Amino acid sequence: MYKYEKSFGETGVMTNLNLWAQEKAGLLELLRRHPNWDEDAKAIVFSFDEGRGIQRDVVDEIAFTMEDLAAEQINEEQRLEDFRIALRAAVNEYSSTLSEQTLEIIRTRGGIKCAEGQKTSRIIGKLCRSFGVDGHERYNAVFAQLSDSLNPLQMLKTALLSLHPCDFLEMSNKDNTWTSCHNLESGSYQAGTLSYMTDDVSMIFFTVDPEVKDHYYRAPRRSRQMFFYKDQTLFQSRLYPSDLSEQMDLYRSIVQKAIATCLGVPNRWVLKKKREDVNECCTSGEGSRQYPDYNYYGNLSMLKTAAAPSHFVIGGPSLCVCCGQAYHSGHLKCRCEDTVVCKDCGNTVPKQNARYIEGVYHCHACLHICGSCGEMIHGTMYPAYDRRGRLVEICEACYRASLEPCAACSVCSICRIIGNAFCHRTSVTAAEGGAR
Repeated sequence: MYKYEKSFGETGVMTNLNLWAQEKAGLLELLRRHPNWDEDAKAIVFSFDEGRGIQRDVVDEIAFTMEDLAAEQINEEQRLEDFRIALRAAVNEYSSTLSEQTLEIIRTRGGIKCAEGQKTSRIIGKLCRSFGVDGHERYNAVFAQLSDSLNPLQMLKTALLSLHPCDFLEMSNKDNTWTSCHNLESGSYQAGTLSYMTDDVSMIFFTVDPEVKDHYYRAPRRSRQMFFYKDQTLFQSRLYPSDLSEQMDLYRSIVQKAIATCLGVPNRWVLKKKREDVNECCTSGEGSRQYPDYNYYGNLSMLKTAAAPSHFVIGGPSLCVCCGQAYHSGHLKCRCEDTVVCKDCGNTVPKQNARYIEGVYHCHACLHICGSCGEMIHGTMYPAYDRRGRLVEICEACYRASLEPCAACSVCSICRIIGNAFCHRTSVTAAEGGAR
């Protein structure tokens, strides 16, 4: 809440957390059986390689561009035709290596030596050099794109299947390179994060960089989607930021295997993708405020031992994070008084009686007023004397300024001795003893 400068109170937060503990008890008991369960993260933590397959349309588009470069570099028509045939043979297998049949075409029409097992991109590079295409000013950039498109990319990722309350709140973290309508900063369905958090079926699956080892809820999400589980039935909702089928299949297989492991049953599922089969298995809970992606995207998996698919009631009622009462809006709170929790004393106070400093709220009682500039300060204060000789507290900036020579008379020591009793150009003089 501090991160997004949101109003909140102890009553509202504890009401939501108590409901989370009550409703997620069944899922918590289930997922804790997994060997990769992390109790602090309230999640199963996975490490895996995610591959990017070869996208044929991308390869074709870049290959056409390479042919255009060749047309500008090669003047002889027959020689240009030989290059095109050899290049097409190389890219049309859409593979990082080529068959012997294709290699023979390249040897014949391209006039280059190439062996089985050589990378396709390396063979194309040799072909371009042989025909002088590498002399084009755009060649390096186009060849790099074509080489990347023909070499599948493997990326190490960390993924979590989480029930942590903060992971629901940060399901659209403002530090992401993408956001959704559940973003707490500006989303129109902010209350939906509370609804997902307080039902008995929702789990959040997301990926982060492999360097992240703890406090996962603070890390930007590379991808995220909701899963719902009940009685041997698993629902996979929309994948953010892009609903790629290859990623969907990978993430579903990870979660299916995790659930099967927790249940101690064979990892054998029946997949249903028809919209009519999926829609009849889920409804939004009364009073819930999440955006219903599941009505438009997703699929259903059933363990082969399941007699029939379960029915999911998705989303709990949104409860105000200040007063804890149910409400009906897309925000995190109702129309009750705006309150915040002081980071120092932990008391819930009216928001107008607190100051937001360096990412957290402090109530006025826990702040100091500088005797010189009058600003509310959270931090080190320094003793000083005002012009009447009274002991006051000043902030660090005013303290340092008081130690500098007077801009009017360039004398500081005399002013300190007489306590500024006669000098009207300064308001305070630092006292001996330093900070308090």
